[in-house]
Amino acid sequence: MTRATQLATVIVTMMLMTSDATETGLAQTSRLGPDGSVREGAYIRLPLSAANQQYGSIDGTRMKQLVREVTEISLANRDDRTKYWGRIAGTRGEEMARGYVERKFRELGLSDIRNQQFDLPTQWFPAGYDISVEAGGRSYRFDSLVPALRSRPTDGMLDLEAVWVGTGSTADFHGRDVAGKAVFIHSIPAPGSMGHSAGPTWEGAISRAQELGAAAIFVIYGISDNFTIWQSLGGNITTPGAFMGYRDGNTVKELIGGGETVRVKIQVDIDYRDGLKTASVFGTLPGTTDEEIYILAHLDGYFEAALDNASGISVMLTLAEHFAARPQSERRRNIIFVGTAGHHVRSPGSRWMHDNRETALANAALMINCEHVSVKQTVYWGPEMRKTDIPSPRRWWVHGSDQLVDLVLDAYRTFGVAVWDHMEDRAAGEMGSVARDLPSIQIIRSPEIKHTDQDIPDWVPEAGLEAVARAYAKVIDEVNQLGRSALQPEQQTEGQ
Repeated sequence: MTRATQLATVIVTMMLMTSDATETGLAQTSRLGPDGSVREGAYIRLPLSAANQQYGSIDGTRMKQLVREVTEISLANRDDRTKYWGRIAGTRGEEMARGYVERKFRELGLSDIRNQQFDLPTQWFPAGYDISVEAGGRSYRFDSLVPALRSRPTDGMLDLEAVWVGTGSTADFHGRDVAGKAVFIHSIPAPGSMGHSAGPTWEGAISRAQELGAAAIFVIYGISDNFTIWQSLGGNITTPGAFMGYRDGNTVKELIGGGETVRVKIQVDIDYRDGLKTASVFGTLPGTTDEEIYILAHLDGYFEAALDNASGISVMLTLAEHFAARPQSERRRNIIFVGTAGHHVRSPGSRWMHDNRETALANAALMINCEHVSVKQTVYWGPEMRKTDIPSPRRWWVHGSDQLVDLVLDAYRTFGVAVWDHMEDRAAGEMGSVARDLPSIQIIRSPEIKHTDQDIPDWVPEAGLEAVARAYAKVIDEVNQLGRSALQPEQQTEGQ
């Protein structure tokens, strides 16, 4: 056989193999999943330098499994009747999450494991709701439609004329009679945030609808997909209301725009529950001095709550595992891990720390808040929000000395933790009330999927979990080389 014939044979064989693979639907590479998505093992990860090999045991794949274990707690508490499920504060779901974290603390050999209980104020629960849209002799019910978080109940079943007001600007409302009607507002999410245009800091459309006498307020959330979201209309809103997804909202818009007479029937029954309790769970890795480092992660969340906050719980437990594997002699300071209580109902756990800071934090050198730490960056592609293969850059906060700021940013750079190019002027989230009481750090991301039924493990990339946990571990190691005074922010002089 000539070389030309051999080459021709090879080419034909490769073409046949390619054809067979295409016809059978076989993946051409192990780095692609069967649906064409990039597998997590192909995501960008920075290699560890020789100086950072001690952080190699922090593994994103194991961390992602912790995320799944926490979300399974939510799924065990799913309530399809009202869709108000997850690890809701004061319920069995939050209690199971606390029990899970406590078991992990015990498995890792932490000491002084304890629960600190708090009484909750009256809590809002949707006891039931019946919402339909009627037009052209048909009745429409929408899977994404739920009462707004902390919505007022209706006085029985309301039968209302529907009015579409676009994004709800003053121009949209101009000349429109919305009194006694069901007002539909299309609210556009703030890019990369669960904030949205109908809220008070943008158009103020929800408040405008109430001021003009609307009998019910419906907010269509998003410019893509069909999210079910637990979101409040706002603290000053007394008008009953609901949220619905983009695709379902478009159906209502098309009905109204097509000239149909559209009416809404809405009944929302609310159960206000007193006497509920919540609790934080503590566990300690002893060090060699009486000084302390606190690591927090809140336990509660809506739906599966993979980002918010199974991701933070995973980082906290991974740090506990990492430092528990070291001899006590290598831990300068006690590390106190806290699964904090009731974040979505005013954070009684961290507020207690603030209120009792003179004693509870008397020996604290640093606090790290683990919250919303890893989510895939998104891009909009037509009516869909698409995931990318990189973790989204986070907002960030450091309260402390310039030396602390520098070592934190150096750790983020070392492990590829992307952050915004400007530090926030306050700490959002669970640590907000206590962040200025001691040196503190956090990164946090609150994208469009937060508080929605799409906050699932697929949105939480292993690479981001791994990078954040490694960075925090390095921060702790370097902070332990410094005295407390070197971590404190410089005192401002009078008049500054």
